[in-house]
Amino acid sequence: MLDVLRASKGGIITWIFLAAIIVMFVISFGPGSFAKRGINFGSAPAYAAEVNGRTISAGLYERQLQQIANYYRAQYGDEFVRMALPQLGQQALSAVVNRALMVQEAERRGLRVTDQDVAREIQASPAFQENGKFSKDLYRDTVQAEYGSPHQYEEMLRSELLVRRLSAVLEATVKVPESEVHRIWARSADRVELAYVLFPTADARAEVKPTDAEVEAFAAREGARIEKFYKDNAARFDQPKKVRARHILARVEGNDDAAAKRKIEAAIARLQKGEDFAKVASDLSDDTNTKANGGDLGVISAGLADDAFTQAALALEPGKLSGPVKTPAGWHVIRVDEVIPAKKATLEEARPEIARELLTGDRAAEVAGKKAEAALQAARAGKSLADLFPAPRAAQPAAEGKPALPEVKAALTLGGKPVVARDTGPIPASTTALPGLSGSGDLLKDAVAAQGEGVLPRVYQTAAGPVVAAVKERKRPDESAYPKERDAIQSELVAEKAQQLQREWVAELRSRAKVVENPAVLPRPQQQEQAAD
Repeated sequence: MLDVLRASKGGIITWIFLAAIIVMFVISFGPGSFAKRGINFGSAPAYAAEVNGRTISAGLYERQLQQIANYYRAQYGDEFVRMALPQLGQQALSAVVNRALMVQEAERRGLRVTDQDVAREIQASPAFQENGKFSKDLYRDTVQAEYGSPHQYEEMLRSELLVRRLSAVLEATVKVPESEVHRIWARSADRVELAYVLFPTADARAEVKPTDAEVEAFAAREGARIEKFYKDNAARFDQPKKVRARHILARVEGNDDAAAKRKIEAAIARLQKGEDFAKVASDLSDDTNTKANGGDLGVISAGLADDAFTQAALALEPGKLSGPVKTPAGWHVIRVDEVIPAKKATLEEARPEIARELLTGDRAAEVAGKKAEAALQAARAGKSLADLFPAPRAAQPAAEGKPALPEVKAALTLGGKPVVARDTGPIPASTTALPGLSGSGDLLKDAVAAQGEGVLPRVYQTAAGPVVAAVKERKRPDESAYPKERDAIQSELVAEKAQQLQREWVAELRSRAKVVENPAVLPRPQQQEQAAD
């Protein structure tokens, strides 16, 4: 049967696989995808790993890596893949090793996949059908292009079917108590939907301008509070050593690191002969942001730049030059114009700054609180939060049968930013805090306790500022719906528990297996650039 089916040319092959048994992917790739978007492995090693004496080919590993790279590229873009390629390479290697372990375990348990099973799978695949019917020519040409030969594809597919059958055996061992199914259903069916308005204290600070006299009076009466703030934020008042520095940068073009270093050495030679730093920077520096102003970087300290750069800069005395310094950006020469010694501000030195900050915070909280109380009263009078605090919108002219829309202005701003009503959408009643609103637990407790729609009884204080909220819908579990929804919940729970069991089981298999990974297959730095092409 397989001899009749063998064949590939265009189309899409879909391979469902377990990626390292940690993340499950369903990834599709089209013919030529390796050449068009793939990683160029050049002269790849002949094997990727040995698992209990069996060899995993480098080609199988490369396909796995390509699929994982394509998955992440679609989610996060080329730059992410370029930066993460070494980690993705290790993930791909772990995935093919784990898959091999599962195949071996399936065989040990006596599971079998016949030629007829493989043929049925091929015939049923939409990737090999034209006008709804299986095409031998399409199949032959496609797998020939993607896998080297129909035989290699069929062996891969046979292994995949074994993995599926083993997974099904494991899933069959999972039992979920009815009580757990009901509990999960009840949690998902118990929901609340809210409209709310946050009055951000941080934005309100921009509207508060205490005078020097007010700050001085606050400092006189709030000494204990200021001292506590100083102790609780001690690191903030430790001023690290800083330097005012300049640099000249030579970027590395391609793999020619030596040429960039020679360029910096030439710059150092000119500087040591007495040439003006700004002139040499203007002539040679590849840093377009600083070369026009003499390479001036301003004040830097540890943590504000690459570690190698800051270590070299902080070690210099005023007016001195560094030797060549290598960072991911390229090669640098650094000159320090000024050294600002480390210093710890005393409580007395910090007192005015702390007093102003605390007083501004108190006043901002008062402003935001008054706005929130006014909003609560307006909502209690019958106006919806969406009407009270609409999202601003520019006027829109009529077009394609749609009426013109007038401009909508913010009803309230704090610190120049509009205060807008938001909608949570339906959320589980078990939610402990609204997203981004630490401290909103009391708000949610009152919302869950509400009997129906309506404004919640008070202004709620959160870490971000006071909040006014209203229940838009309160949906409680309807036991009559449980029989209809039970099977879907049970299937999800079984699948989740089976995945957890599978992860633990494969980890146990690997701990007892003899696995030798070949590090030569892992992507090298130059391949990271090719991954995004």
